[in-house]
Amino acid sequence: MVIGICDDDKQWRESCKRTLEGFSLMIELTIEIKCFATAGELLEYKGTPLDAVFLDIELGRENGIFVAKKLNKAWPSCQIIYMSNYLHYATEIYNTEHIWFVVKKHFQDKVGEIISRILRDFEGNTFRIVLTTLKNEVISIVPSDIYYLEREKRGTRIVTVWNEYHVKERMRDIVPQLSELDFSQCHNSYVVNFRHVKELQKDMYILYGGAGQEQIVQISRRYVQKTRKDFLKWSSLFV
Repeated sequence: MVIGICDDDKQWRESCKRTLEGFSLMIELTIEIKCFATAGELLEYKGTPLDAVFLDIELGRENGIFVAKKLNKAWPSCQIIYMSNYLHYATEIYNTEHIWFVVKKHFQDKVGEIISRILRDFEGNTFRIVLTTLKNEVISIVPSDIYYLEREKRGTRIVTVWNEYHVKERMRDIVPQLSELDFSQCHNSYVVNFRHVKELQKDMYILYGGAGQEQIVQISRRYVQKTRKDFLKWSSLFV
């Protein structure tokens, strides 16, 4: 697993990192830890996908709860663990997706329970599609992290919340592995993930993007009726 720590207190970041590394070593769990000093650093991150983030609620001038709302949209599969010095924040976090709230002074005592919960949720969300890049690298992608797929001559371009990948597999071979409810073909060359759609316009989808950058996916005449019907069906589940 890849775990992030976002806290503006350098001393706490290092302490949290040592605690996580120590516990993971004890239970023989392989983890990689990424540290972020600001909300901006975290939201602009484009490296190896994060499976979980330990997020301070007070990030200088930033509010970690508002940051979490952005993370929920940008990285749906990333689990959030709130950290704070103050218990009163526990009542303010329930309008965001998260798996734990921990008071910092109790972190060492609770780390076992937290890691256990991360692993349990991680195992429940381990469905990934395994693909081969044009450089013969084998990668695995969580479908919910995909913005859209684009057909290319040599394979498929997959744009995700973390990065974009050029893979050998054809789009027609990838799509059957994806949810028919979440994904819809809107063009001969594009398949869009409704989980990331911000707005439907006449001939395009506007998708949420990391660091405030929107993504545009074109809708062709051939697929207008079908993809709009698919999107309305998907949207009706959340009304």
